[in-house]
Amino acid sequence: MKAVVFDFDGTMLDTENLWYSETMNYIKKNYQIDLPDEIYQQIIGTSEEPIITYMMEATNGTFDKEAFLTTVAEACHTGQELLGFRAGFEAFFQEVKAKGYKIGLATSSGYQWIESTLERLGILDDFETIQTADHVEEIKPHPALYMQAVEALGVKPEEAIAIEDSNNGALSAIEAGLKVYIVPNEATKTIAFPKEATVVSSFAEINLS
Repeated sequence: MKAVVFDFDGTMLDTENLWYSETMNYIKKNYQIDLPDEIYQQIIGTSEEPIITYMMEATNGTFDKEAFLTTVAEACHTGQELLGFRAGFEAFFQEVKAKGYKIGLATSSGYQWIESTLERLGILDDFETIQTADHVEEIKPHPALYMQAVEALGVKPEEAIAIEDSNNGALSAIEAGLKVYIVPNEATKTIAFPKEATVVSSFAEINLS
């Protein structure tokens, strides 16, 4: 193994619970609808289209997509400034660095959101490549993000592992040819992940050797 490619939201920081609570609260407050968990889980690691489709049907087309996306995004961008690393992530990240592996990032989020947060946390310069939604035509579960990440790192897909928290992210990395480890969070712990992925309960269980 020569490289580790990380997902961001929900993997490094527990942003998924933040997005989950802000999304559910917005829809409940503005539309008096309890969004089913199975609908929310479809957006983790990818776009909000499944929620938009569901809400358009549930409101007979009156759902304000732009207001929803803008309000929730602003609330989450403010809330993430208070978040630190997920438990065990920092120690694992330092181990990856100490072993001399190439480090990349592949995320369905936008670059501005990623850059500012990594800079705040002091690890921006540790990444040799950062592939975001701004760099591809299709985000996860499409494999483009991971394919571009390993290419930029100068390694073969089979020489890299992906660290994920979501089903869409796992599917993306698997199709790109990487070995996948999943460290679920509260928002993703009930998801049935692909059999090709290795699901662990903590970062300490990931075998870097």
